[in-house]
Amino acid sequence: MRSPAWPVARASISKASRTGRRRSSPTSTKSDPQDGRRSIGRTRQVPISPFSLAVLVVLLLSLLPTGWLVPWTNRLSEIVRLPLVPLGDIATSARVWLTVDDSQIATREEFDLLERERNEYRRLYHASAERVRELEGLVGSLRGLPPVDAVGEYVAIEVDVIGSDPSAPRGPLQVNAGTRRGLRGGGVAIHRGDVLVGRVMREVGPTTAWIQPALATGLIDARLTPAALAGANVRDGTAVQLEPLDGGWRTTVDRSVAVAPGMIVRLHDASWSRFAQGLAIGLVREVAPLESNPTRLEVRIRPAEDPRRLDRFLVVSQADGSGETP
Repeated sequence: MRSPAWPVARASISKASRTGRRRSSPTSTKSDPQDGRRSIGRTRQVPISPFSLAVLVVLLLSLLPTGWLVPWTNRLSEIVRLPLVPLGDIATSARVWLTVDDSQIATREEFDLLERERNEYRRLYHASAERVRELEGLVGSLRGLPPVDAVGEYVAIEVDVIGSDPSAPRGPLQVNAGTRRGLRGGGVAIHRGDVLVGRVMREVGPTTAWIQPALATGLIDARLTPAALAGANVRDGTAVQLEPLDGGWRTTVDRSVAVAPGMIVRLHDASWSRFAQGLAIGLVREVAPLESNPTRLEVRIRPAEDPRRLDRFLVVSQADGSGETP
């Protein structure tokens, strides 16, 4: 009867041993394995950084004798300094350029002198610019001169007004040119090419002359021409005789004559130089019926240019017998 119970007990022991092995497994560690073998511990290695290595090398070099370090540290410093040399040269040049030399600073007297010279050159510049404008106007006047039959028969001279008669507002004007520059009595003074200013009086000095305004010459024969015929022949228009009156001229025409304000009055007088014929002397200012004769019109004319407001104009004078100026 004992033999059947033995296998059962053996099976119970085997099961208990397996159960105990499973329960004891959670408490096992790598250092104490269940199979009885001892585990070997693993050591973690920490890497050395380049900075730490450099600090260590510098520390070791500082402990060496100075005589050992000088020969090769000088060469090393030259290598390190080589890329910085161009930048240093540029910085030095900039410093020298920006540095103000005390010996080159002007004194107060020198500053005053420079300021006076600046003002003088500025005045000369503006005077030159004004002279350029005057010369441009002179060129325009020369281009507007009426043609003459013989080339070289007349000479154009630019003159400046240097004086007048204060007691006679409509009196003659004195200019800074005379016989030495080719002025002759009877020469014609013009402005802007075709505007008559006056004529040279008979007595001409070596360096000065007198210009008699057209308004002060008495009666003048002229022609009334439309403004559209500014470049027309002198024979075009209506012949009239001008009488000085109130700083201008006065004339009368038949009522059938077409006359209107703005018409140009041109010289047509045999007592004047041939060159003066056809030059503009005035503009029609007013047209009204004549009170004493309703069949005629009274025409008031104002000068084309007031001579008192001019300081420079041209004088066209006849050349000498050889065709040359004196």
